[in-house]
Amino acid sequence: MSKPPSLLSLLLVLVLLAVFGVLGAKFMLGRHAASTTSQLALVWPNIDTLPAGERAFLVELAHTCNVTMREPQRAEVVDCLRSVQMNAAASARLEGLLKGAATPASTPAGR
Repeated sequence: MSKPPSLLSLLLVLVLLAVFGVLGAKFMLGRHAASTTSQLALVWPNIDTLPAGERAFLVELAHTCNVTMREPQRAEVVDCLRSVQMNAAASARLEGLLKGAATPASTPAGR
């Protein structure tokens, strides 16, 4: 008859699973954040230079509308952000940011 696994070996397996879970979650969240930023960069090529509050506002809208599930096209990103239900002040804030965004004709070739 085989003896049951020791408590120490079960604990070791549990710790290894937890470490792999945490590392996997960090990797997936990092990829999602990079994808969201690249989608927003289609509309705001200077997204990294925007004030932190404006960037956080745009990222929150992007996560709410699930922008990473849309085609990576400027119009799709704008439509996604506008589709989020928000109050008048937030909507005006978004429209102000959109007006300040570079238009496709003013972005360098290849963007």
